[in-house]
Amino acid sequence: MKNRWRFSLAVIGAVALAIPALPAVAAPAPPATIEEAFDELTPDWLPAAGTWEAADGVARVVQPGSSRGSILALTGRGLAEAATATVTFASAGGGASAWAGFTVRRTGTADDYTQSGYTVFVRNSGELAVIRAAGDGQVAVLGTAQTDARPGAGPVTVTASLDGERMRVGLGGAGEVTTLIEVTDATFSGSGFALAAHRDVRMSVDAVQLSGVIDRAEPVPTDCVGWSGSPATDAGRGEVLVSDARIDAVSARIAAGEQPQTSAYARLLTAADAGLERTPAPPTTFFVPFFYNDPTAHRAARDGLQNDANTAYELALAYRLSGDARYGAHAAQFIDAWTTTVECVRTREDSALAFSYHFPAFVHAAELLRGTSVWSAASEAVFAGFLRETATPVAASILHRTNNWGSWALETTTAVAAYLDDEAGLDAASARAVELLDHQIDENGHLPEEVDRNNGVGDYGIWYTHFSLLPLFLVAETLSAHAYDVHDHVNANGRGLADAADAATRWVADPASFSYYTGDPAKLANVRTIDYLRDAGITAHSMSYFELAQNHFPTDERAALLAEEGPMTTIHSAPYLSLTHGGLADITAAPGEGEPGGGEPGAGEPGGGTPGGTDSPGGSSGTGPAGAPGGSSDARAVGSLAASGGEVSLAPLALAAGLSLGGLLLIVARVRRRAVTARG
Repeated sequence: MKNRWRFSLAVIGAVALAIPALPAVAAPAPPATIEEAFDELTPDWLPAAGTWEAADGVARVVQPGSSRGSILALTGRGLAEAATATVTFASAGGGASAWAGFTVRRTGTADDYTQSGYTVFVRNSGELAVIRAAGDGQVAVLGTAQTDARPGAGPVTVTASLDGERMRVGLGGAGEVTTLIEVTDATFSGSGFALAAHRDVRMSVDAVQLSGVIDRAEPVPTDCVGWSGSPATDAGRGEVLVSDARIDAVSARIAAGEQPQTSAYARLLTAADAGLERTPAPPTTFFVPFFYNDPTAHRAARDGLQNDANTAYELALAYRLSGDARYGAHAAQFIDAWTTTVECVRTREDSALAFSYHFPAFVHAAELLRGTSVWSAASEAVFAGFLRETATPVAASILHRTNNWGSWALETTTAVAAYLDDEAGLDAASARAVELLDHQIDENGHLPEEVDRNNGVGDYGIWYTHFSLLPLFLVAETLSAHAYDVHDHVNANGRGLADAADAATRWVADPASFSYYTGDPAKLANVRTIDYLRDAGITAHSMSYFELAQNHFPTDERAALLAEEGPMTTIHSAPYLSLTHGGLADITAAPGEGEPGGGEPGAGEPGGGTPGGTDSPGGSSGTGPAGAPGGSSDARAVGSLAASGGEVSLAPLALAAGLSLGGLLLIVARVRRRAVTARG
């Protein structure tokens, strides 16, 4: 049986006379009625809090929401001044004072019962009540009545009749209602309607009947950062994470069969081929609820950005390394879909955080596509406008935070400032990075705000240390390309990024040494990879920034871990760091080379197939981290460019890689090591 939306026009009680001499005047649509049987959850119902599902004629709470309870909001429709609402529901869970019911006269679509409107509910104890939102988590009780209804024992039916400022409430359906509460209040005049359940109550709704239904323009949430669609044609462009020179160096290592690039490239192509089959799915409004209150709803809202941004980056990287325009063109479609569809990015709950740790992958993709034939200059300018008008303010909303939230906000802020070549923004990002390093790293090289995470238990302490260090290392990497030295900053405790990375490395090598958790070390979360993804058969590393740390602060212990793990990728901000940065430190372009948008991928770059060499570290073409012994000395010479800053003879390399000299000339950039000094 299909979901039923039944509309009927109200009877006006008069017959209109046709008067041809008068011009036709459009009149508002008369109020309608709705009967919802919930055979499926249509887009007209928004789970504003908690996880909801509908099937077989019942809408139910699957996972309760936060302390504000669960909310299923009717969208695009509201109730007129004169209207009725009848809801049949039951509840499970909660104590005697827990309740379920509905809210009328709401303002914001996602408002809870303390923010706007009047909520009618029945407690498990049988008390019927009408309350008014009073803000700041408070309500005002307008009326109560004790009844025999017990929603925890079975369905109850509640009807509210609205007439301007007056509301009458009772039990039973239309035609059989005895008014038990009558209130008059003029605080709220909105038309919004929603089902509502208190805290951990699992509400199940059999039917909703509404009369006096009118069209409703959903208000813009107060925490919405809007997007006008205006391009930024005046913005400059700068290096972010993967420059043209780095692409050339990575290409050379793949051609030579070096690790980790060879295996990582094979993995990238597999992902990119899958990405060609995906279509972007941007929302009109981006909102992510708190993870710890509702993990299911959080992941459902967050994963759209994660999947689209990471797919765009995978495709763009595959395009630049393979020269296959199919990858690049599809990557551009993902970027354009977000800048042409998204109208609002919200900042409440986990929205700004989730945006900050996933959106930078779009920036990295754009860096690889700009100036190429697969992405128009006009579309690129629109993306730049989105960065300036929306991305930066969203990140700025949590940039004051001093834990991992602040680290991720700084990652987005830095990536945007670098992409737009915004010198003032880069100056501010460098200053904020120093502030975070001064605050976050103690005398032991530990991150006190992260190590005891999970209510002081500490079983998530290593994971949250990774989760804050990844963005900090990405920030330092991007700033170094603009002559800011964050890597070598030492705080008042005498510690910096090197010490924090070394501490994390020791914990990964020996989880039992993590003193902030006294339980079974095997229960420490996400020490190397993200547990819930691993359980689903997906490998996503939590320690992928070790590639960056090893380039700047090499240690034998970290090298051993990198060799053990092989090419790493992750889901946050910058997948494929093993491919783009493994064993490649301080890649820069010679003057006049590698400028942004410096040309199409060359014909001599690695082809679209799996590159030569083994598919796992430790094979004949290399063992362990990139540049470790293995393979011929000529083949390894390309990978040594970054470390030596020297030139090599290209003819032997061409032979070792199985390429023509002309082909290799197209993929090997002149690479030199430069000492990065802080901007004065």
